[in-house]
Formats: sequence, structure tokens, C-alpha cells
Amino acid sequence: MRVLYAHGLESGPTGYKVRQMEEQGLEVTAPDCAMSLFNPLQSNSVVRSLFSPRTLFHKAPTKWLSSAMDMSFEACFEIMTAAVNVNCDVLVGSSWGGAVAAAVLASDAWQGPAVILCPALAIKERWAGASSHPSLSASQIINKLAALPAHRKKQILLIHGTNDTTVPVEDSMALAETTGITLELVEGGSHGIGAFTQNGKLVECVKRVASI
Repeated sequence: MRVLYAHGLESGPTGYKVRQMEEQGLEVTAPDCAMSLFNPLQSNSVVRSLFSPRTLFHKAPTKWLSSAMDMSFEACFEIMTAAVNVNCDVLVGSSWGGAVAAAVLASDAWQGPAVILCPALAIKERWAGASSHPSLSASQIINKLAALPAHRKKQILLIHGTNDTTVPVEDSMALAETTGITLELVEGGSHGIGAFTQNGKLVECVKRVASI
């Protein structure tokens, strides 16, 4: 089974979840989104976007941070959208990558099964302010997910740890309630839901949505 994986904010194409899924028998494609908050060596990092001409010369200072976040998110969205192809069976995204995966689903670039882990969708705008992007704001993504037909929503699964101190589990509860997408809670799970991943539960979820 072939997975297209959107990695987290400070992770990458060889992160823990990628390695675990591969060790457990899945074929994983994980594009490098070159993403970070503060690492300027990552081309799509928020700090590089913050000091880009597009931000500094075309936005009011009060909009610099939200503009930088928009630029970084848009870059990751474009990378993941370009990676979608007919050879992919399931889209998986974690944290920042979960938010990106949600945007890919909302755009209809990917219309197949998906597992979204602890998505940092609402929190990215709580960090930086409301997005000004016409189609990639959290509210637009959520509205588009809510408007998906029922058969597509059945193929999407939200996963969130109850002890996540990075992205509040309440965010995924609200997302599930608003969109009608199923949410499964990992009791005691942290943001990384490492044990859930290591013991094969993530792979089970991937296979389950692929069978719908």
C-alpha cells in the first residue's frame, strides 16, 4: 500500500512516522517541504518567509507574521499538491502536515482516503493571526471539508491524542463536529502519538480508510 505523507513542522521526509510506516510494510512517499519555524536553512521556514520582500515590502508590519505563515503554508500546500498522483492509495498528514493535508483534501487535488493526525489547522492562525489567503485560511478549509459529500467524508479519519500539549485536542473535536469527519481519540497520547504509531495502530487506520 502506497502512502503520500505530509510531515510536521520540524520534521522531514525521514521522520519517525515515515520510518515506522515503512518498517510496518507500507510504501511511503514523503516530499521534503523544507519547513521550520526558525531554521533559516529550510527554504520554506517561517523565519525566511518573514524576511522575504513579499512580506516586508508589500504588507503592513502588523501583517508580517500572518503573511509569513501564509507563504510557508502555501509553499507546503503546493509541494504536496504536486506530489499527488494516481499511484497514491492514502494521504496521511501530521500536525503542520495534517493542516496541509486538510488543505489538499479541501482543494479536491486529492479525493481519496486520508488520515489526518493532530492537525495544526486552527492553531497556526492563533499563533500568527488570521490568514489573508483566499482559499488556504483555516475557515475556508474547514468550510470546504464540511461541504464534501458523505462518501468522501467516510474515507477521512481524524486522529488526536488526548494529552497533546502542542495542538489542543479540542481543535480536532471542533473540526470533527463542524465537518462531520470521524475523530478517533488516542487516550493518553501526546502530540507525536509515538506509541500509537509504533504499535501498528496508525498503519491499521491507513489500511482501514483504504478499504472504504
